[in-house]
Amino acid sequence: MTESTAVTGSVDYLAKDGRGYITINRPDKKNAMTNVMLDQLMDAYDQAEADDDVRLIVLTGAGEDFSTGHDLAEVGKEYGETTIDAKGRPRKPSQRARLQHDKMYMGRFARIFTSLKPTLSLVKGYCLGGGLYLAEASDLVIAADTTKIGHPEQKLGLSGAAYFAAWEMVTLGPRKARELLLLAEVWDAQTALANGLVNKVVPRASLEEAGEEWAERIVRLPRDGIVMGKAATNLAMDNLGITSQFSYGHILHALATNVRYEADEYNFMKTRRDKGVRASNHEREAFYDKDKKEGQE
Repeated sequence: MTESTAVTGSVDYLAKDGRGYITINRPDKKNAMTNVMLDQLMDAYDQAEADDDVRLIVLTGAGEDFSTGHDLAEVGKEYGETTIDAKGRPRKPSQRARLQHDKMYMGRFARIFTSLKPTLSLVKGYCLGGGLYLAEASDLVIAADTTKIGHPEQKLGLSGAAYFAAWEMVTLGPRKARELLLLAEVWDAQTALANGLVNKVVPRASLEEAGEEWAERIVRLPRDGIVMGKAATNLAMDNLGITSQFSYGHILHALATNVRYEADEYNFMKTRRDKGVRASNHEREAFYDKDKKEGQE
C-alpha cells in the first residue's frame, strides 16, 4: 500500500474461484468511504458483472470493521461550497444541486441492489450509515458477533429520510423500521438477526470460513441460473414496490439536508465547522443520549 492509499483508502478487487472479492480498505478510519472510494466500489461491481467466471460477489471490509459509511469529513460538502452573495451573506447550495448529487449518490446503492450477480456481505464491527446501505443492498449477509449495526447518521437531521426506507419497512415491519431510523440506535448482532437485517451470526473468528462455505455452495450453481434467479428477484422487488425507494429517496434526502436548525437543536454541520469532525461527532452522541445517561446515574 502506498502512502497516499493509506491516507485516502481504496476499494480492492480480486476475482478467484468464481468469486469477485471486493474489500473496502481503510481500516484506520473504520472503512469510512470517500467519494473516490465509492466510485472505486462501482468500478469493482462493473468488473465482477462483466466477468463471466464470477458467479458471486463477496463484499467485506479490511481490519475489524465493515464500514462506518460515508466519511463525515465530506458530508455536507458534496453539494459544493457555500457561496457569498452581493451583500456578503452566505448562500446555501440550491435544491437543484442537492437533487443532482443525491440522485447520483443513491444510484450507487441501486447499482448494487439490482446487480445481476448476487452479493454476500461479511459484516463485522461497525456497519453504519452508508455501510448499512451496502449490507441492505446485498442479497445475503453473514455477521460476526462483534457487529454494531444501525443508522446513527439520522441524528444529523435526516430523522427518517433514508434511502432504503421501503426495504427496511418490508424487512423489519413499519414500526421496527421507524424505530431503527427515528431513534437512530446501534443494534448488536443478535438484535440485527432477530429483526432480519442479517441472515446469520457467527463468532468473529469464523466469519471468513462461514462466508466461504456459503460462497462455495452458490458458485456451484449454473451461471445462467444465478443470473436468472437474480433477475427474478429484481422483478419481484419491482412488483412489491420496494425499488420505488430509488425514485423518491434522493428527493427526501435532499430536503432533509436543507433542514433549518433552531437555537435549541443540535447542528452537526455548524459544530463540525467550528470544532472538527471528531469533536462534533462526540457532541452529537452526547446531545441525543444525555437523557439515557442521566437516567443511569
